[in-house]
Amino acid sequence: MWFWIIAFLLTFIAIFGNAQVIYLILTRKHLRTKSNWFVLSLAVADLALVSVFIPPHFSCSITHCSHQIVILHFVSYFGEASVSNMIAFTMDRYFAIVRPLKYPLIITKTKIVLLLITAWMAPLVLDLIPTFLLSNENISRLLSMVIFQITPCFLLVIATRKMIKIAKNHSRRTSVLLKQLRFNHRKEPIRRSKPEASSARLITVVVGIFLICYICQSLSSLCACFRSCKESQPQNLVQYTLALLLIINSGANPFVYALFKRDMKKELFQIYLCKLRKGR
Repeated sequence: MWFWIIAFLLTFIAIFGNAQVIYLILTRKHLRTKSNWFVLSLAVADLALVSVFIPPHFSCSITHCSHQIVILHFVSYFGEASVSNMIAFTMDRYFAIVRPLKYPLIITKTKIVLLLITAWMAPLVLDLIPTFLLSNENISRLLSMVIFQITPCFLLVIATRKMIKIAKNHSRRTSVLLKQLRFNHRKEPIRRSKPEASSARLITVVVGIFLICYICQSLSSLCACFRSCKESQPQNLVQYTLALLLIINSGANPFVYALFKRDMKKELFQIYLCKLRKGR
């Protein structure tokens, strides 16, 4: 019972957070930037995932429904779509930080559409490979794990590491330049802008949460491929923990945006400040 209470609470928070992100981007014209289209797509994937995960599973646990396999397929698809959208979002931030001058030429509107279509279609196409070409369930599961868990984690770590390094180098160069400017223009206040550092911080937190959740998922999936390891696991505890981590991963991103994404943070501050004033 404790699991369902915690799971429903986290699901409600995840649905509310992602729905709010989607609403803000769709209703605020100034939030419809290149990077925010990737945020929107990721929020849709996360919202869909948490919506088809706990509520239908709870219903099936009470009514003993016969369509549980269909629910699992939907959960699997939206989970993989969340991963592919995370990669697309990271790619966008990677080019914005590593190639800032060429970013407008690399990430065009057409390429954004193509990237997002690919992010949603890739899980469907790649799932067909292990499903239809492999008869062994363990090999099929292992291949799926490599495609959607191990490889994305590896790529995200490499990309994030490079972004942090570039952001630090930019920050050092900017500090030196500002010191020179302050020395030459002592009477004029000079403000420092940190777009690269802000983007790197945002990606680091988002990817960090993703890695914690999916590394645990990968280890469990790998263990399930071997009978001796699978039998030694406390099944219920492992399943409950992984389920909660999946919801946390999908629900954490909106709060990360609220803390680290400037445009979203500013908009949310204005909305809730306005509501507080009206309440008084």
